Amino acid sequence: MKIFSKKALGDYGEAEAKNFLKSNGLKFIESNYKYKNKEIDLIFCDKKNKIIIFVEVKTRTGKDFGEPERAINRDKQMNVRSAARVFVSQNDEFEEYDMRFDSVSVFMGSGKPEINHIENAF
Repeated sequence: MKIFSKKALGDYGEAEAKNFLKSNGLKFIESNYKYKNKEIDLIFCDKKNKIIIFVEVKTRTGKDFGEPERAINRDKQMNVRSAARVFVSQNDEFEEYDMRFDSVSVFMGSGKPEINHIENAF
């Protein structure tokens, strides 16, 4: 198994999540959107169904601390929601879209990464 710094592990997980979501037909919009001290890992849209999707990605190398998505606590959820409202207000094309908040966990065990995508996670 490769040894990653915390940042490199996060970047790798985000890239895996991005590729996974694109392969499932979603249109990539932006990564690492920042508003003040808040950040959204990935932003996608489903144009057909008029949904903008804000994705929180958690990557882990072990399950000692439980499933990765359990790390998306209430404060993190509120920060993502707040940044999402700003993003939509700055991007008129998504004004009529419904918002959805997903999580993608990437578990780096042995071999190919395991990906768990939860729609409407919070």
